[in-house]
Amino acid sequence: MERLPGLLAGEPVYWIEQVTTLRDGRLRTELGFSDVAAHPYERLVTGTVAMLQQVPGVDDVVHEDREVVVVTSRCVTAEQIGDLVDRYWFDRLPSTPIDPGFETAPADVLAWPWPSAPPGPRGEPPVPTPLEPREAMAFPPSRRRMWTYLVCGAVAFAGGAALAATPGGADGMLPLVVGAVNIAVGTRIAVRRRRGRWT
Repeated sequence: MERLPGLLAGEPVYWIEQVTTLRDGRLRTELGFSDVAAHPYERLVTGTVAMLQQVPGVDDVVHEDREVVVVTSRCVTAEQIGDLVDRYWFDRLPSTPIDPGFETAPADVLAWPWPSAPPGPRGEPPVPTPLEPREAMAFPPSRRRMWTYLVCGAVAFAGGAALAATPGGADGMLPLVVGAVNIAVGTRIAVRRRRGRWT
């Protein structure tokens, strides 16, 4: 479903590309921003992520790459997310400068005259589909899972180190190994979240 069609170089600002129902009843909504939005106005995409993270009922927002944002929500529909994002972009686009790295001016891409209200969506809203097990394994881990790995790993590692320093220290090897593995996994998630990409 196209959102804010025609506001940027005659294109939609973004699409609601896919809505998936997770096993616990939450919704996973994938937003795909157009190149003309995600590249020259990257700061607005970043601001969208920060805005959605403050919405009650939104559990997680993952900026997978420059163009893709995935929202996991409870009791917040894809249409409601779309309305929030529409208003955020509509209010800020006219006054937001383009990234200096792009040799273009806002007048070259912004709709003129600027409409008095956000244009309505175009196309049918995506129907929520159940999450396939293979997709669940590929879904980017959340910030909560990252901290769970890091904290549990640190506790296990510290406990194993304490056991290893006492007589019969071989008993501490298992928690040392488990802790190290958890810390490595948590660190890997943190690095990928920082880079905004998943492999």
